[in-house]
Amino acid sequence: MDKSAIKAATMSQQSINLERSQTWDALCFPVAAVPLETLLPTGYRIVPTDRKQAIVGELPDGTKNIFAMQSGEYSLIKNEVLREAAELYLPGHTIDASFTPQGEFSINLILPDEVNIASSSANTKVVDRLYKSMIINNSYSGKTPFSLQGTALKEHIETGTTSKMRVSYYRQVCTNGLMGWADDYMSFDQYLAWLLNGKPKKFKDALKIKDAELVVLTGRQVQREQEVLVDKKFHHKGLNLEVFKKQLASIFTAFQSQTNSLTPTIGVYKELAKRPTPENLATVITESGLPKMLARNAMDRLAEEMRMLETPANLWLAYNAVNHALFNSRSSLSISDRFRLDEAAFHQLATLALT
Repeated sequence: MDKSAIKAATMSQQSINLERSQTWDALCFPVAAVPLETLLPTGYRIVPTDRKQAIVGELPDGTKNIFAMQSGEYSLIKNEVLREAAELYLPGHTIDASFTPQGEFSINLILPDEVNIASSSANTKVVDRLYKSMIINNSYSGKTPFSLQGTALKEHIETGTTSKMRVSYYRQVCTNGLMGWADDYMSFDQYLAWLLNGKPKKFKDALKIKDAELVVLTGRQVQREQEVLVDKKFHHKGLNLEVFKKQLASIFTAFQSQTNSLTPTIGVYKELAKRPTPENLATVITESGLPKMLARNAMDRLAEEMRMLETPANLWLAYNAVNHALFNSRSSLSISDRFRLDEAAFHQLATLALT
């Protein structure tokens, strides 16, 4: 085995910049799960019995990586499978992907559908164009769960006939999908009540669906929420890839036909755009969980956008500055951790805007 050509694939804690690509080619390199014994010189006996499967890939530059050692139950989800589904069921999509050398991927599938968010002040009005997107997280290391929209995908069913799913939005100015959502709540008022009560975890737990059960929520009309395909902690174990492909086709088709997101998220975006930033914004951002260095980068980005757009600071621009700092700064954070902090900052800034 050529040791200089094969790199260990344990998830590094080293600080890195995420790599970026706007084509599938950088993501769809050859990758396979192979028995470890086929990579070792003759005569080696493998003592561990739980992880004998190596996830091996050859990057576009010719580098060969062993991304992880996995058990025989591990199911590899290749980016090529996602590409094939996207090209079949999301015609006209473009992509903007972030990824690491360790085999973590965050893929924005961007569609032409758009929504406008206006930021106004006494002397200026800036209109941001957001494009409907689906965010897919995948990893060849197994460290990051496979997920759609960065969390468990929920299908919302109203009156038993109309289905809706979460929709992400891609902002070209910060070149990344926005991961803050209020769509776990069936109404804007419900989300506001959650913020006013200090974001209690039990409230969110009540909306989670386990084992494909249905939950009935009381409102002006009966609404049901059913989990589809993936769990928040789905870990590639024992996946039937043929069934997965069929489910992926169904989800992409539903996403393509849905014209917009559930209303709470866009409503929050618009409220953020109306509110100026507080004097202690840097402290507020840090209190949401952002590391101090990334909080400083977010403040620098906010100042840059103010100059670029010729507009005063507001909470909408502040949220986007956090998003930009998380996905364009050097950090040891995993992609899933960056998404988690993006959503935490969204809720923190929404609390300022709405309460």
